[in-house]
Amino acid sequence: MNPFTVVLAARILGRLLITQGPTYINKFRTQSEGFIVLQTLLPAYWNLLQLHEALLAMMMGIDIAYYPLYPTFDINHLRTCLQNSKQTRMAIPDLLPVITSLWNEGRKVADVPILSAYPPSMRTSRNRSNSAVVYPIKGHKKKEDSLSARIQISKSLDEFIRLFKDLYNARPDFREACNKQDIYDCLLKILFPSICPSAIPLTIEDELCSKDAVLSNFEMEQAPSIVSSPMDTIINDRIGDDTSSIDSASTPGFNSIIKRGGASTRMTKTSPHVSKRGTASMTRLRSASWSQAPNLTDMKMIHSSMLNSLVDFIVDVCINSILDPNNKNLTNLTLVMSAFPPSGHDQQLLFESYLLTHIAQKLKGIIQLEMEILYDHKILINMTKFCQMAADAVIQGRFREGGAEQTYDLSVTLLELLHNDEFTSDYSNYDASIGLLYKSFNRMILVKISDLEHGDLDIVKIVAFLDYCIHHQKIILSVKNTDIEFLKCFCYHLYRYLLSSDEGIKNTAANIWKLLILQKADIITSIFKVRVKGMESEELIGGFTQMLEMDMESFYRWLDSRKVELNILFNEHICKAWENVILQEQKYSRETLRNYVTRRINKLKRLQRKEIYEQDVILDYTSKSLSWSSTIHEQEIGLFTKVLQDNDTHDNSIRGEWSNISDDLLREKAIWGPEQAQNLKWGLDNTEGPNRMRKRLKCLSSMHSVSYLPKHGSAASSNTRTTPSTAELKRRSVNLDKELKNGPKFSFKENENKAIPESNDSKNAENNDLDEDDELSYEEDKNLKVTRLLERGDFVHDVYNVSQISGLDACEGLLILCQNNIYLIDNFFQQADGDIAEIWDVPKEERDQYLLLIAQAAGMDTETFNKGSGELHRCRKWATADLRDVFKRRFLFRDVALEIFFTDGRNALITVSLSERDEVYSKLVSRVSTHDESSDTIFGGDKDNYTSGLSSTFRLSSIFGTSTLHELTQRWERHDISNFQYLMYLNAIAGRSYNDITQYPVFPWILADYKSEELDLDDPFTFRDLTRPMGAQTSERRIEFADRYRQWKETDDPAPAFHYGTHYSSAMIVCSFLIRLEPFTQNYLKLQGGTFDHADRLFDSVGKAWDSASEKNMGDVRELIPEFFYLPEFLTNVNKFNFGIKQGTGEAIDSVVLPPWAHGDPKIFIQKHREALESDHVSRNLHHWIDLIFGYKQQGPAAIDSLNVFHHISYEGAVDLDSITDIVEKTATIGIINNFGQTPRQLFKKPHPSRLATPKDPMVLGAYKFEDYLDLLTQSRVPIRGMQLLMPPDGSRYIEWGFTDSSLRVFSTDTGKVCRYQYIKTD
Repeated sequence: MNPFTVVLAARILGRLLITQGPTYINKFRTQSEGFIVLQTLLPAYWNLLQLHEALLAMMMGIDIAYYPLYPTFDINHLRTCLQNSKQTRMAIPDLLPVITSLWNEGRKVADVPILSAYPPSMRTSRNRSNSAVVYPIKGHKKKEDSLSARIQISKSLDEFIRLFKDLYNARPDFREACNKQDIYDCLLKILFPSICPSAIPLTIEDELCSKDAVLSNFEMEQAPSIVSSPMDTIINDRIGDDTSSIDSASTPGFNSIIKRGGASTRMTKTSPHVSKRGTASMTRLRSASWSQAPNLTDMKMIHSSMLNSLVDFIVDVCINSILDPNNKNLTNLTLVMSAFPPSGHDQQLLFESYLLTHIAQKLKGIIQLEMEILYDHKILINMTKFCQMAADAVIQGRFREGGAEQTYDLSVTLLELLHNDEFTSDYSNYDASIGLLYKSFNRMILVKISDLEHGDLDIVKIVAFLDYCIHHQKIILSVKNTDIEFLKCFCYHLYRYLLSSDEGIKNTAANIWKLLILQKADIITSIFKVRVKGMESEELIGGFTQMLEMDMESFYRWLDSRKVELNILFNEHICKAWENVILQEQKYSRETLRNYVTRRINKLKRLQRKEIYEQDVILDYTSKSLSWSSTIHEQEIGLFTKVLQDNDTHDNSIRGEWSNISDDLLREKAIWGPEQAQNLKWGLDNTEGPNRMRKRLKCLSSMHSVSYLPKHGSAASSNTRTTPSTAELKRRSVNLDKELKNGPKFSFKENENKAIPESNDSKNAENNDLDEDDELSYEEDKNLKVTRLLERGDFVHDVYNVSQISGLDACEGLLILCQNNIYLIDNFFQQADGDIAEIWDVPKEERDQYLLLIAQAAGMDTETFNKGSGELHRCRKWATADLRDVFKRRFLFRDVALEIFFTDGRNALITVSLSERDEVYSKLVSRVSTHDESSDTIFGGDKDNYTSGLSSTFRLSSIFGTSTLHELTQRWERHDISNFQYLMYLNAIAGRSYNDITQYPVFPWILADYKSEELDLDDPFTFRDLTRPMGAQTSERRIEFADRYRQWKETDDPAPAFHYGTHYSSAMIVCSFLIRLEPFTQNYLKLQGGTFDHADRLFDSVGKAWDSASEKNMGDVRELIPEFFYLPEFLTNVNKFNFGIKQGTGEAIDSVVLPPWAHGDPKIFIQKHREALESDHVSRNLHHWIDLIFGYKQQGPAAIDSLNVFHHISYEGAVDLDSITDIVEKTATIGIINNFGQTPRQLFKKPHPSRLATPKDPMVLGAYKFEDYLDLLTQSRVPIRGMQLLMPPDGSRYIEWGFTDSSLRVFSTDTGKVCRYQYIKTD
């Protein structure tokens, strides 16, 4: 994390905690365990001094808003802020462990092991021997800047520790917060590794195992054996040798009883490290030591200013505990001495010795400088307790090298001061404490004597010690020193020194004897009064007493003469006091060790539980933080993705709008377009006009146009279009700005305390890490993308998965019914969980299986209509009010389709799941408003020509009912509707649709004369035989097809017999007729495998098509399509397609060859063809053709008699695709239905009535036929209304004319009032 971010986050947290008060702090402490988390996470940023400042200010209750973020670190800023603060109590003491954890991390860097042996000297100076100077590191070569950086780290942390020390001394609230076990644990955790380094730090579990071994060892220990005399070895070796002396004594160098908790040794009941104590261990006072290790690590000197300050702080805490008169139990000292981190037993003894050394030295200096503190008897009692503690530690091995001397000096200092006259008068008040102090002093003398006797028997050291005793004779022989046992032990050892061969030792010992006899005569007498058989104690007492009067040579001769008796006295009787002292010390040491180990085990278990709890807290925090950060990350990525999607949507929208605008501006004869465009491509628009006629052609953009080649073109495969891959279209890669993603990297330098850029190496390393994730690939939120396509605020009611059928293509998508609009969006799919996915991401088993089978069987495209344009998710929207009609339709003879019509002339054929079709139909029908004007229906026209009987959507929806169809037929019979309109009605009712090219509307061949120069509609031979199907127009064909039917019926084939193996309406027939117009050209190519058919087989002549269908081609029985009666453009090769050249004649195929009576003009052909459809002959016979296609001759015996039977699968109800389980069979059946053609639904079960004769009388017609009565036209006296011309530019006004006054008037479009008029002069 960026260091500056950490500092700012800490300041924000401090601001929250301080301003919100104790309740918020307690919530942060208890509910979230925030301080444990801080203690775990913040040490990684220990080098941020601004972080230390923020935490300290926060802890002391200072609002961080009033403490600036200084560019450089200066501890005086913090000191000044604390002095000026009005806060009297610590606000958040919980931050103390957090701050110390940062110090500990700093110590690991600053405390390089520049350590040397530390033999503490016995001096009275207050300064410790360890200085703050940093020495070069032996064995390591460090750069100068690295060394200076460590010095700066140590110096900065040293300033913080000094501030803590000042706060401890000055503020009781801070002192109270620090005087807790966990705080001392944290402080000693910093200091301990530097004083007692270990190659392998112990864990709590490790130390617990070692402590358990210690307790187990206690259970193994046997009762001590009889203690032998210290001189047993000498006596046994020198029996009868009257001249034996102490010089020749050789005592085993045994100086320990148990090794405890070592880092490299684990003790068990069978461990070889467990001491098997013998009797010899009783001969030395230090045999009560807690450690058996013969060579313990020497104490080390620390050379870090930070650690020196920390030692000062801890030592001051201990000194304050001793000098506090209200602290009777030395509580803080006890807490410090039990605050060791998990470690080896010998390390703990070493550290305790280190602390005791500095405490004793500093306490001695304080006593010498501030003697008046001894007037407080409570402080004197505390000092006495400390001396006892130090004496115990010396004997038990917890106060190491120099410990005896330190304790001896401290005790002597106290006792000497107490012997001053100013304290003498108060002795009686302190007899108990003074006695305990003397006892500690006496024990140190005995320890020193024991050490000298069991050492190397250095004569100089022995003489020096004896001289030291003579120097402090006032204390040793004081009347207050009433410890008889001590005097016995002292006399016992002095007697041994009298036996030495060294004159210096003998003389000094003799001098001390003289002092004893002079000052302790009564006690000495009592010591010598021992009843021993054959020995007179008075004589021995007298001999020692006479040494005051005789010279030393005489005394030594007497001593030799009485050596046997004196040896018995001292070595067998007086020495028992020494043995008892050793036994007592050993017993006390074992009990103390047992208690210590028990307490230590309990503490370790508490620490273990705490550690486990903290680990659980951190794990929980980590889990929650990861979850939270993941959620935030997902939200931010979602927002970011949303922005990207918005930008993409906006860009696509702008590109689309701009494309439309540019196309409009650059089209032919537009403002920037050419006068005459070259190579324009045209396609038939599917918008319907009156009577469902589609007459509008639209110009295709360049991306829609493809150069198609004929069958034998040189590059037949070139018409395969190149489309964007779905992989690219469904996922987008977005290059992120690296500064936005990563930001500049900063770090806080320890010696500069400010943010600076990282090195180039660091940047390069991070750049290498980012190479693998340089781009963010995001998956678009399809739900959001769909929402973006909807009108703002349009509430979604229902969403359905549908497939939109258009020609041969079926595009899956969504039908969305909203509050105000209806939407059809391509290539989206709503999954079972409600999520929206792009169709190519949906497993095929979830999609419409029938469409997939169609795509497999018939080359149908099931993904997108607009690959070439790149418009993958085309959205079409209609207002609910624009919904005009809804028809139920069939697709592949399955009741799954609906055809929707809108007032703008557009429509859509959709398929839904079988279970949802009726539901969707009901919801759509409920949105259709009832209308009465026939112009509002899909067959809308002039309202004067039609009634509103079929206009109701609800009636159209049930148009298959007999009553409605009967009414429609009656209207046709009465000439209320034309033949064309009636046929379009019947096609719509029978399920025929422009949108499904396999169920295209079917119209009859009308004419049979395509050779005459003029068309005679009064000649019956001009027309085809509407009573017969196309396969029976000639007698030869009738015979041929009848024989075919009979022969098929005579076979054993279970399939029903049929006359025709082809159909009169199929996808290929429709596409071949409309091959010159898009999109039928594309559909034709799909059916033909990507190329045009041979030129000889293409539709190039109306007359030849009639000849083929009526006579010449037995496989051709096709009928016509509605475009033959209203669309002249389909007969012209407006797109200049290269259809190839006929093989026989070499004639190039271009526009359709028209009959001579059309005079080469497609418009004339359409006009006359339409006239022929509406002619009297056709009107009289059209009902026969209706019987064949929609009526009773479609199926059954009448169909057989009429030679009108087609393949059975082409009929509705002949096959149930849902019941076919075999995929191969189902695919084959779908292919037959899709390619062969489908027979319309049978509408009439009885013969269709004929049309009434055309009325000629105008009175019957109700109007005159315009072209027949031109002579009756007169000028109306009433102005012709409706002759209006809107005025540009905005159409706010319009012009009318035709008024009787020959005026031209300008009206307001809004109000209808005249704005201006002008008279027009007429001739």
